[in-house]
Amino acid sequence: MKKSSDNSGKKTNKKNKKISWDTPSKIVFAVVALIVVAVIVFVIARGKKDVIVDDNGQTHIVVTDVWGNFVQNEYGNLYEKVKDEQGNSITKGYIFPDRVVNKKGDKIENAFICLKLRKNWADFCTNDLIAIQHEGACMDMNKPQCEVKIRYDIMADPNNLYAKEKGLARAYTEKIDSFGDFKEYETEIFGLKARAMSYTSNHGEGTYYYYLVEQGLALFEIRAYADNECFTEEAFIEEIEKSYTLKDLGGVRPEIPSTEAPTEEVFEEEATEPSSSATSAK
Repeated sequence: MKKSSDNSGKKTNKKNKKISWDTPSKIVFAVVALIVVAVIVFVIARGKKDVIVDDNGQTHIVVTDVWGNFVQNEYGNLYEKVKDEQGNSITKGYIFPDRVVNKKGDKIENAFICLKLRKNWADFCTNDLIAIQHEGACMDMNKPQCEVKIRYDIMADPNNLYAKEKGLARAYTEKIDSFGDFKEYETEIFGLKARAMSYTSNHGEGTYYYYLVEQGLALFEIRAYADNECFTEEAFIEEIEKSYTLKDLGGVRPEIPSTEAPTEEVFEEEATEPSSSATSAK
């Protein structure tokens, strides 16, 4: 009996010893596995490609990440795979076209905006606007359709943009007797603070909205018209946020130079590089 008890104790000690060694081993194995997966994802992300055909019929092979999203820098530019003079594969910058449509035709994007077409909304895009029109209940009415238009600008002064839009809104509401109730306010859209304004039909038919937001290097102007029988402002903002993504590519907008007259203080002028511009196909 005593011998059996001793053997039982030894087995228990061995079992405990085995468990104590298994736990750290599993942790080490899990960490190594995560590192391996991360390396694989990184390699796939760098190596994946997508094809863009421009208006001239030229093919551009651009880099995408593991989820198929375009890899871009803070200025919205793409990375294109090309051959150098020696035939070696290299990567160079490629200006994002005015707009790119995926194979299914339900995803449209430019350098800073991505639109996913949803049920009851139709493509209404132009070269500089990523826009949609509502095909829901308001389509059967003899009224303007609900629509959303978004454009971006990385160079403009936000104060100038807002002042210009305010002037247009004022001129419109004063010229068209059926519109009035002009409002200026602040709100939130895409989780960003927005300077906003709206003006509503005196007959309660529809409302025009304007939102100006900033993210990274880009300023976004969002113009929308909503039939009041289709959407409240809150519901309309939800529809916009479900359809659009404003790309956060990092970067910080430079301070707009002051237009005030210079003081008598002496200062040194800093040399600036000449800016360059290029146009790209949609």
